[in-house]
Amino acid sequence: MKKLLYIISISFFSYTLMNKVLIYDSFLLNIAKTGIFSHYQVYIVSVIAILLEAVSILLLCLKKYYGLVLSLSMMSLFTLYIIVLYAMGRYEVCGCGGIMNGLDFKSHLFVNILLICIIVYLLKDERLHEEI
Repeated sequence: MKKLLYIISISFFSYTLMNKVLIYDSFLLNIAKTGIFSHYQVYIVSVIAILLEAVSILLLCLKKYYGLVLSLSMMSLFTLYIIVLYAMGRYEVCGCGGIMNGLDFKSHLFVNILLICIIVYLLKDERLHEEI
């Protein structure tokens, strides 16, 4: 079961990374539409998001524990980000790309919380601590 959940985690981060890279202009536009970031900040935020996802995938493949911790941090911050957007009335639809694209707030929040729960569950695996 844990192996399947781990594969789901890697697949999700790989999938969203590829969507952000392949459809970079759309990803930038979605960040810019929030109106939270200035022109330069939009580029900085998008590059950081893409780098974090790339690093997360690498760590998940090489050092599972650190990869899961980084992934948990990313998902927690991103979940907070969409909650802030929603509270400010600036959340429209998910712009993550692919099958996530177009999700309403509640669906997007559900997916994020589900992934956070999966990552927390995986982090409880004692064998991950031995590989450090």
